[in-house]
Amino acid sequence: MDELMKALQAKVEEAAQSVSALQAEDRIDDANLEKIRGNVYGIFVSVLQAAEKQSPDDVTRREFFERNLERIPSGWSQAQAAAARRGDTVRLVQENVKLAALDEVERAFYELWR
Repeated sequence: MDELMKALQAKVEEAAQSVSALQAEDRIDDANLEKIRGNVYGIFVSVLQAAEKQSPDDVTRREFFERNLERIPSGWSQAQAAAARRGDTVRLVQENVKLAALDEVERAFYELWR
């Protein structure tokens, strides 16, 4: 769990630094997408913290995190499909960023928390 926490916190920090650099270059749209990416990582940092508070048992914490890996982004795929149907490219890109960050969180989870 500690390794996953460190990895996710590093991603949050990386996104924050990227936001600052992009804003300095006046690339506001790109900075906003990085904020979204950072927010996804931040959500799962919070989930890990909640799992830790919930139970001292590693198995229970893992199950809690896995449930939230499914529950939290359940609407993101639906929002992505709806944006595609409407031709809303801004929202589609935003949802794609969320889902890409989610994929990274899932990979890190299954890699680091065995």
